Amino acid sequence: MKKESKEDKGSFLTVFVKLLVLFLLGVLIVFFIVDVYEVSIAYSIVLAFISLVLFHLFWKNGFFNFLLVALMAMFTFICTEISFDLNLYVIFLISFFLAFIFGLIYNRFESRGTYAWLLLIGFVVLWIILAFNVLYRDDWLLENYLTIPFVILLLIASKWFKFSKTSYSLIFIYMTLHVIGSHYTYSEVPFGFWLQNFFGLDRNHYDRIIHFSFGFLLAYPVREVFIRIGNYKGIWALFAPIMLVFGLSCVYELVEWWVAVKFGGDLGVAYLGTQGDVWDAQKDMFNAGVGSIIAMAITAIIIFSYRRREYWSELKDSFRVHRGELGEVALQRFSRKK
Repeated sequence: MKKESKEDKGSFLTVFVKLLVLFLLGVLIVFFIVDVYEVSIAYSIVLAFISLVLFHLFWKNGFFNFLLVALMAMFTFICTEISFDLNLYVIFLISFFLAFIFGLIYNRFESRGTYAWLLLIGFVVLWIILAFNVLYRDDWLLENYLTIPFVILLLIASKWFKFSKTSYSLIFIYMTLHVIGSHYTYSEVPFGFWLQNFFGLDRNHYDRIIHFSFGFLLAYPVREVFIRIGNYKGIWALFAPIMLVFGLSCVYELVEWWVAVKFGGDLGVAYLGTQGDVWDAQKDMFNAGVGSIIAMAITAIIIFSYRRREYWSELKDSFRVHRGELGEVALQRFSRKK
């Protein structure tokens, strides 16, 4: 018998992962439609099947073509359902059409680096959709006071520093989850109430999900910055993003505190979203840190699986002590030069 080649194993694994991802997406679509719209399982399976056919067709043109279409289809559906009281099939057609257009554009102009631009346009479209019929307009404005500057900063920085497609995808997911939360205020997002009822929790945990996502989804893009600008390697390319996530989480909690004190009243309480938990800030920072640790652990496992020897050598080398004059020794040398 012939031994199975590495190419055959890789091909089998690729097909398996593809089928698994499509299956899980199909289950999620069916579950969401049945739970939200209370239609029959047969109708929801038909809609899920149409969606999966669309995803499969674009996956044939590359994983990121599929990812772009899937993200736009699902988030357009969710955001439109949130903001407008439309028929299920109307929302499905809108989502299907928009995702299809984005997929065709990316497939046509892929070589021109359009992926990040399409995600940016997609996010702006979703943000505009969610700007309609918000629950509390004043709180929505406060929740978005960092959103627009962050997007502008990414846009300006893209001329100098371009993230990978993976990082842009993670940033897009996080930002979309954030603006969904700001549509309601984090403490009143229906999905959080659903989790609360389903698991018997004592509060709406959408806020916790977002803080966890901050670390889980943004640690990898931060890692790219440390690697490409700071030339971090080995263990430090994993450790530094975790520390920055912890630090930024602390800064954000301080900003929340300042905003709540400045505006006060119901608006300040809604913005904080503590829901009576005196340890809310500490738990938010903890969730972000845990998310970043998990993200970096996954990153290390993936890298190790592809380049075991090289990465193990890189990890060991990152603990090597390099010679150099520091502290008072360096100051003495500088003073002698004067």
